Amino acid sequence: MLIEAISISLLLKNNKYQSNKIINLTTEYTGFLFEYKNSISEYIGLKKINEFLITENAKLHSIIEKAEYYPEINLVAKNNFNYTPAKIINKSVFKRNNFLTINKGSKDGINVGMGVVTNKGVIGVIYSVSENYALIISLLHSKSAVGIFLKKNMQTGILSWEGFDYQYASINDLPLHIPIKNGDTIITNSYSNIYPEKINIGTIKNFEKIEETGFYKIKIKLFEDFNSLKYVYVVNKNGIEEQNLLEEGIYE
Repeated sequence: MLIEAISISLLLKNNKYQSNKIINLTTEYTGFLFEYKNSISEYIGLKKINEFLITENAKLHSIIEKAEYYPEINLVAKNNFNYTPAKIINKSVFKRNNFLTINKGSKDGINVGMGVVTNKGVIGVIYSVSENYALIISLLHSKSAVGIFLKKNMQTGILSWEGFDYQYASINDLPLHIPIKNGDTIITNSYSNIYPEKINIGTIKNFEKIEETGFYKIKIKLFEDFNSLKYVYVVNKNGIEEQNLLEEGIYE
């Protein structure tokens, strides 16, 4: 049995097709268990959930009313993204590599590579999908990387997570000649096909100059509290297939 277990482990590690099949099956069956567990917890916390929904509805009504006079605030139309709401049924925040499970899958139009956001920031990217559930690789992951703008001057950089604390992330590639200060806001940039542009992510908590590299080491306080996260939006950019096909032609 030990030899068989080692053989199966080696098979999955060295064969992408078999590994993906196992991940999809695991997502489906564990998703069912997580959803059952989550439904019990939600029943206990119905009051808090209702308050959240009331707040979200108030924001949406405000956007709809103002969009008639200020079309540029219509996030969905402006950025050409479709939004699918989903509920988180399982998550981790204290590991080095964190994941989330949501109650939407391929039957709901969810595909690998789609972005996941909230009104407070970027959450992650769809990693694996079964018929009814999807697994998200969190922003709180050693391999996560999000393109950002410094909101006040639109300087671009990369946001990553160095571990330890789910409330903070880091930017290590802004050159020293760029003026920054504590409290500056970080938003998503316009170069990503995964996330809409100008979604707020967080603010600069503190920073230091690394003269040897010529870059800042910046600590970002995230707007979103991953530990209390309940609902998210899966986003999909319209026309992404056409853009990818055009850009692939350049490299070919």
